[in-house]
Amino acid sequence: MIKKLKTKLSQKFWTDHFKKQCTEFGDRMVVRGKVSVNGGGQIICGNDLLIRCDEINPVKIHIAPDAILTMGNQVFLNNGTNISCSNNIQIGTHVDIADECLIMDNDFHGVGEKEPQSAPVIIEDDVWLASRVIILKGVRIGKGSVVGAGSVVSKSIPPNSFAAGNPAKVIRSLK
Repeated sequence: MIKKLKTKLSQKFWTDHFKKQCTEFGDRMVVRGKVSVNGGGQIICGNDLLIRCDEINPVKIHIAPDAILTMGNQVFLNNGTNISCSNNIQIGTHVDIADECLIMDNDFHGVGEKEPQSAPVIIEDDVWLASRVIILKGVRIGKGSVVGAGSVVSKSIPPNSFAAGNPAKVIRSLK
């Protein structure tokens, strides 16, 4: 009984803490565990956002001051998800993001004299990213697609596709 109460209080604390970081948020948000948010940019969330993480593997979100992270309805972020947004990341409705995925719309730093580059990332509706998927800048993942565990997505994936590998390639259609 005490453990249940402690869990419920912790969930309320982390949910309220995350809501304070959001510019806009929908109904029925649940945050189970520590979420680290920094950078000062905008977070816009739809209804039924679920974030699940534990003490040793928190969800980390960095949004640059002029950047926007948008998450639609029924988005799930699992343990260790890491989102780095310098410009614009859009996550559609009913998107499941498994453990330790990395989504970034930027290079973090330039090489030699070259400035760091960034390009929007768009993850359309009904997408599942399996564990440890890396999504790089400028990628669009089409509606209804699945990306296999451990994949590095450096090019866009068409709708209703199963893609996997490093670099990720379309393996088959899901139609």
